[in-house]
Amino acid sequence: MIWHLLTGEFPPDCGGVGDYTFDLARALSDAGDAVHVWTLARPKGEGLDVRGMTLHQLPDAFGSQSRAALDAAWRQTPGIILLQYVPNTLGARGANLPFCRWLRRMRQHGADVRVMFHEPYFYFTLTRPWRNALAVVQRTMAATLLQAAGTIYMSTETWRRYLEAVGPLPSATSLPIPSSIPNGASPDDVAQNRARISPAGTPVVGHLGTYGDHVAAELFALLPAIAAQAPIARFAFMGAGSREFLERLRDRHPQIASRAWASGRLAAGDLSAVLGSCDLLIQPYPDGITTRRTSAMAGLRNGVATVSTSGTLTESIWKDTGAVALAPVSDRGAFARTVARLLDDPDARRLQAAHGARAYERHFSMPHTVAVLRGTSAEAA
Repeated sequence: MIWHLLTGEFPPDCGGVGDYTFDLARALSDAGDAVHVWTLARPKGEGLDVRGMTLHQLPDAFGSQSRAALDAAWRQTPGIILLQYVPNTLGARGANLPFCRWLRRMRQHGADVRVMFHEPYFYFTLTRPWRNALAVVQRTMAATLLQAAGTIYMSTETWRRYLEAVGPLPSATSLPIPSSIPNGASPDDVAQNRARISPAGTPVVGHLGTYGDHVAAELFALLPAIAAQAPIARFAFMGAGSREFLERLRDRHPQIASRAWASGRLAAGDLSAVLGSCDLLIQPYPDGITTRRTSAMAGLRNGVATVSTSGTLTESIWKDTGAVALAPVSDRGAFARTVARLLDDPDARRLQAAHGARAYERHFSMPHTVAVLRGTSAEAA
């Protein structure tokens, strides 16, 4: 199979969508497919395993020159066009309706156009009214892409109802975002990290994230209840922004901060070793866990029991698989009690970790993603 992957970001300077696209391109090439990556960013091969990929830098921000280059490339090498869609990464300040219309014309000319919706569009808001005009344009963009695509994929099943609000859906499949954090940390590295975080050998409760305002607010509200329920537990904060979060925690809850450690930003392999040193992860989200939360996926892939929140965006697969222990977003007491229960019961904790690892491999992993995209069975993959 031949793929033309279109993305607004790509390593080394990128966010989660760029990392996802790189991992996807590598997995498709490993499966024997030819993969062309077209990106607004300047793709660099140094330090990246780009075997099987052909990297192209677009001449402009998905504008007229990019459309001409993509049109010529597809005619020379016909293949599947797969857009990694986040409206704000397509240039034109998030209002690139001409590019969406061009994709619709490509479909009319016989191209197999597919769209992966990482995000559908801006919400309407009263607090930022100047964004409402952009919200209207992005709904038109989403509606146009639904007409352009023969198949769409969604990073969370929740996007289905958002997209149905702007037009009829073609063939639509939920396609969770896998973790880019490997699970191959050595026992020695795990032990060294655990000794650093908890010298006395007491339980370690971890959190992985970027500590944005919304999730940080959830952590600030939950940590006192968890610390009271688990008085000897240590806390490990991982990811970009973790050290800054710990400094803020010292101002608000110095006693909890005295039991905590922060990693800062880590390379993927180093992060795996820190994840492996945790007895339990706490991953609260104000709107609930979803299949696009790669911070939670990292813990599942690394076999760490995880407690998260069930909210308005949470899909049924979390309850169906038991991948994580769930507490309602609004019930912080229940969240803290769940953490304490799992820390006190090693067998229950191991069972929870096993449920998470099994659900990850079957429903969330990159082999599952490739199997869906290539139309093969997950079991065969």
